[in-house]
Amino acid sequence: MKVAAIQFAPKFRQLQENLQRMASLVTEAAQNEAQVIVLPELATTGYSFMNPLQAVEFAEVLTEFQPVNLAANLSMDVMFALASKYRVHIVWGLVEKDYGTSKLYNTQVLMTPEGRFESYRKVNLWGNDFLWAEEGRSNPTVLECQFDEAGVLITKKVGLLICRDVRDKKNDAWSSFYEAGDADIVAFSANWGDGGFPATSWIDFAKDNNTTLVVSNRYGREVPNDFGEGGVCVIRPTGKVTCDGLVWNSDCIVYADV
Repeated sequence: MKVAAIQFAPKFRQLQENLQRMASLVTEAAQNEAQVIVLPELATTGYSFMNPLQAVEFAEVLTEFQPVNLAANLSMDVMFALASKYRVHIVWGLVEKDYGTSKLYNTQVLMTPEGRFESYRKVNLWGNDFLWAEEGRSNPTVLECQFDEAGVLITKKVGLLICRDVRDKKNDAWSSFYEAGDADIVAFSANWGDGGFPATSWIDFAKDNNTTLVVSNRYGREVPNDFGEGGVCVIRPTGKVTCDGLVWNSDCIVYADV
């Protein structure tokens, strides 16, 4: 089966434009037969919120989602419409508002073609996260997903992970988010920033957890943050890196068979 790591630079606080561009990239990946498609952290909004009032304007209450095949104004609806149409699994980052507490989270969602979804809240906050988001309190979600492989249904365990959480723990008391065998594929949504590519922490994670890491990342500047030229790839459990199709400073898609 094929996976797709999307490089995408959202425009800050431009939800509708971002959703249109995300939909175009997801469509391209699906038409190229990718079955798991991963978008960056906070892909719907950009990253650099200065306070909760800025972030809450774009927040989604995930429990309010109903699986109807209509592309509305929220990313949950748009991504379900695409997942259903193309029979793909889509992962992306958004601002979440908790239904009960109204607290805000830097959240990642995995949407299936049937409208089933799982989400994960970033644990290791960084930079602007501290100005508006609460820390997640649980290990990343792993969902058993079914894929059509040459007419045969196969099951793969797909896990979630957000940016700095690739360190694989919160602190010494929280020993590990993942263990080897927990997930066949980990969808990694990041706003990684400028630096070496591929990051050694990405390779270490894939090898330590015997998993394929699909790295989706953004690029460009967004005051006060510089996310550099980007960098997306797929890393096998052996540590081998695939990045064919990577174009620096541009929207692009890297594919790999896993």
